[in-house]
Amino acid sequence: MTPARFSSAAENTGSHRTVRLVASLLLAWAASAASAAEPGSAGSLAAPRIGQAKLSGQSVACFERIEVDFAVIGDFDNPFDPRQVEVDGLFQSPDGKSVVTPAFLYQDASRELKDGSERVELVGDRRWKVRFAPTAPGRWRVAIRARNQSGTATSDSLWFEATAPAAHGYVRHRPGSDYFSYDDGTPFFIIGENIAWAGRRGTYDFDDWLPAAGRAGMNLARIWLQWNQVLSIEHNRTGAGRYDLANAWRMDYVLDLARKSGVRVMFTCDSPEPYQKEHYWLGKLTSKPWENCPHNAANGGPLREPEEFYTTEEGHRLIRQRLRYIVARWGWDPNIFCWELWNELNCFPGWEKLLPEIASWHVEMAGVLRNLDPNKHLVTTSFGFADGHEAIWNLQELDFVQSHSYGGKNMAGLLPAMVARMKSRYGRPHLIGEFGPQLSAEMLGTVFEADAKGVHLHNALWSTALGGSAGTALTWWWDNYIHPKDLYGVFTPLARFCEGVPWTTAGFRPVKASVSWSTPPKPEPPRDLVLECQGAPQVTGRIALDPHDPPESLGRFYLYGRAQRDQQKPIAIELDRAVEGPLVLHIGRVWNHGSLTVKLDGRPVLERELPAGPGEGPWKRSELDPRWKIWGADYDEDLAIAVPAGKHTVELFNGGKDGITIDRLHLPAYAACDRPPIRTIGLLGNRLGLVWIQNARHTLAAVLERQEIPVVDGAVLRVEGIPAGRCTVEWWDTSTGAVKCTTEQLAGGDGLSLAIPSLATDIACKVRW
Repeated sequence: MTPARFSSAAENTGSHRTVRLVASLLLAWAASAASAAEPGSAGSLAAPRIGQAKLSGQSVACFERIEVDFAVIGDFDNPFDPRQVEVDGLFQSPDGKSVVTPAFLYQDASRELKDGSERVELVGDRRWKVRFAPTAPGRWRVAIRARNQSGTATSDSLWFEATAPAAHGYVRHRPGSDYFSYDDGTPFFIIGENIAWAGRRGTYDFDDWLPAAGRAGMNLARIWLQWNQVLSIEHNRTGAGRYDLANAWRMDYVLDLARKSGVRVMFTCDSPEPYQKEHYWLGKLTSKPWENCPHNAANGGPLREPEEFYTTEEGHRLIRQRLRYIVARWGWDPNIFCWELWNELNCFPGWEKLLPEIASWHVEMAGVLRNLDPNKHLVTTSFGFADGHEAIWNLQELDFVQSHSYGGKNMAGLLPAMVARMKSRYGRPHLIGEFGPQLSAEMLGTVFEADAKGVHLHNALWSTALGGSAGTALTWWWDNYIHPKDLYGVFTPLARFCEGVPWTTAGFRPVKASVSWSTPPKPEPPRDLVLECQGAPQVTGRIALDPHDPPESLGRFYLYGRAQRDQQKPIAIELDRAVEGPLVLHIGRVWNHGSLTVKLDGRPVLERELPAGPGEGPWKRSELDPRWKIWGADYDEDLAIAVPAGKHTVELFNGGKDGITIDRLHLPAYAACDRPPIRTIGLLGNRLGLVWIQNARHTLAAVLERQEIPVVDGAVLRVEGIPAGRCTVEWWDTSTGAVKCTTEQLAGGDGLSLAIPSLATDIACKVRW
């Protein structure tokens, strides 16, 4: 049989819906006669024809967009499926090099805001486009090629002139560097946030957010294509392998707006939510996404179970096809910083059992992008927790490593250590792609009201920027925190501080610094030590808590039970108390049933059964986890162990069925006060030092507890590694981004000593020599 004839321009005499209906009827008849040709087989298909092609202009600056519009007439039902029709733009550079970029189907649209909701209506005819950005000045040639298994058609050539670039080009990573730069060598240091999706106002929301971000000095937004109603191009209404041209037009609009706003885009291609049979947000069941996933066989897709996304050729093919459309429509754009293959791939059901397949998938899809994308944008992926998994991050196909981190109340104590660990482990740039307070409705509401000035945001930005990251940590809460509280100004001072810093050529390394008193004050009693336990690394074995140099936080503190016998081991905490006092364990979530035994110097001092189940119990709340079909109970309870003065070891062991989570350790009157409560984070490079100096008590925890934070006076900073001689020191106000004063200092053989100004919150300095 001959499939329905499809034309993408004015030659089409019927609507696309009619064409699909006719095609469906014909295909049904052919199937009943057992004579239909499979997709990709030649059958009786005719070779495609190309209508008249038209350039959008005769000249364009390098790294700017030029378009070719044209029609393709042929026998195909799905114009997005390259097995039925594959259309490309064939470019030849001034020096004779060939560049191939895929073409895509396009339809124009208009938008309006009505009753608080955006409405987008497709207008005009469907047509094909090729988008391209020349990378070298001179005369370029382009022709269009369309082919199926019956033949190939190639258009006549068109010519255009590329003029000298006014832009920096695409973002690159050069081996050996911890930072990114453009084609012309200019550094690209990231200052940004997530702006992942919009609400009912659609692109009108982006009209508010993106220009505000750009004005504040931000240069990056992380924006999702899939798993949101505004921008998803493939969903249950389109069906598998077909794309929503109205939402694609929206993404065009958003990317154009980002470009005008000076904000580059981390383009997140996909997210695992559609493959989840149940989706939970802040502990509540919100939807059953798999029921509406276009790839689900129940909806006409090819996958019977979610894991077939990774384990079947058809699952892979659908993503290869979608990536082709993504590159065709948006791959020309230098304003796209990178392709992010996945958001939080650990949210994919059963991901740990699929790691070999997931790793192989990433290798394949990164290769697909590099093969299709003539501009070779950077490629990455992400996990929903700090460390991710080495099976993925060891892949050389990924250009940089990311972490997501939630729950910290001391961002400066938590995030830079995470950056250092991941950079050391994988030898590539590192970025914290999401961060924020604890993910619970109660906590978020409390934080957003109590921290209305963005203390935790400020601390995260400065500590990661000067802690060796390739940019600032990217906050997640753009729509219900940053914009409503008008916190854009928190980004501006750092953006000003970073202007002109030679990130890629300075040879930065972590600064070695110490802080002391100019005149030792009267001895103070030990202060309370509170250690949040979340993120990474996992606490195991023995940990020593030095009262003179205690850690800022601990990693995930989880006592495994019999369900994981290979990891059911005690954890020992070594203490050195100046005075008698308790060790307080804050019990968080318990799975199934825990049985906690605590020993002090080998002697049992506490035993507690911690069950989990339905209904009321000794817990605050409980729920059945659908992933493992076991109950999890949140205790939110403190257990105290009395510890005498001196050196002691507290050992914790779980003899129960499943895990016990310890969220926090509290040691009243433990930390020695013989040093100024000041944290220093910085970088030292070629004739330049950047140092952020923080009153270490100025944290989100202090804000939430409404603590009065004493001003620190009389502290001295000594920076090692600065050669003897004269230095210029600029002191920066981190709340305004202005230089407060500039002084001349003399470094000695042991480095540079600086008297720290009276410190209520924080200050920064640039040192040159």
